[in-house]
Amino acid sequence: MKRLLLGAALAVLLAPLAASQPWTSHRPDGHAPIGVMGDHTHDAQEVMVSLRSMWMPMSGSRLGTDAIADADVVAPEGQNFLVTPTEMPMRMDMLGVMYAPVRRVTFMAMLPLVTMDMDHRSRMSIATDPEAIAFSTSSSGLGDVSATAFVLLAETGRSRAHVGLGASFPTGSVDQTDDTPMGEDQLLPYPMQTGSGTVDFQPSLTYLGQSDRFGWGAQARGTVRLGENDRSYALGNRAGLTGWASVLLTDAFSLSTRLDGQAWDNVTVADGLEAGEAGFPYGMGVANRLVPTVFPDLRAGERVDLSVGLNAMVPSGALDGLRAAVEVGVQSVQRARRHHRIQAHREVDALARPQVREDGRDEPVGDAH
Repeated sequence: MKRLLLGAALAVLLAPLAASQPWTSHRPDGHAPIGVMGDHTHDAQEVMVSLRSMWMPMSGSRLGTDAIADADVVAPEGQNFLVTPTEMPMRMDMLGVMYAPVRRVTFMAMLPLVTMDMDHRSRMSIATDPEAIAFSTSSSGLGDVSATAFVLLAETGRSRAHVGLGASFPTGSVDQTDDTPMGEDQLLPYPMQTGSGTVDFQPSLTYLGQSDRFGWGAQARGTVRLGENDRSYALGNRAGLTGWASVLLTDAFSLSTRLDGQAWDNVTVADGLEAGEAGFPYGMGVANRLVPTVFPDLRAGERVDLSVGLNAMVPSGALDGLRAAVEVGVQSVQRARRHHRIQAHREVDALARPQVREDGRDEPVGDAH
């Protein structure tokens, strides 16, 4: 996290190196790396439609920052769970629409579709065959739809800053079920639900800078859960800080590197509910130490990711301004605040997006994604 803060500070300190000509989005690194959401604003009356796909394979368990073997998770002399998750691939496809009624204000709406799978090993299956998968579950559906207003705060030469005020709405599910050894249509754990079940406040603050060949930026963001859902819990609040730098390769391509830090809290259960009482989320699973993913106090953690990205843009012609981008995680460090969490190893984001004005002509515009 210290490295992340240092990188963001250096990005701000480099701002005076920018030349006097205005900041522009009409270059490949005029957009941040694709893993950054809400990085730009638009000019008045501009419209943008985007499609984004993200793949995140997750595997293993953690004691703090140390990996722990599946056998240790289920061993009575170890963590003493009956079942442990082993892998959890996740895919999210997001449709985004942006519109700026005036130059200083841009609105964005995002609609996510989520697909997740989770493999498990049990104490019994590990005793018979340590590599065998005891059972698998899956869930999919609409995630939580979000809406955000971005307000341009300041422009100075080739740097600018804007604030984002957004909210997500409980269109995703907290009722996803699947068949398990416990029976048919069992309620799946917290990580396998496609939504939070709550209205969530999502603020952000973004800084951008450019020179003739280089670009840089930083963003702070957060998620605050407002209340509890119908199942008497709220997912943990989240905070993030990211900083990036880019270099123009040609008029059509730029290369970037980014450091991203995140922290999130435990699940909060409704006041007055104790483990074992009626209404406690996943009460039977907690009482019987079935699987770590149903324990609300085992969810908190922090992680830092290093990624590299490539932005592409058509610089002229009939498709002027059309973009595509990819970002790949190359290093990840994660710490569980308590003794167990699924560990995400790598993240890949990809996006292709037409940028269209109201009159239907392709137009190079600013963008928040």
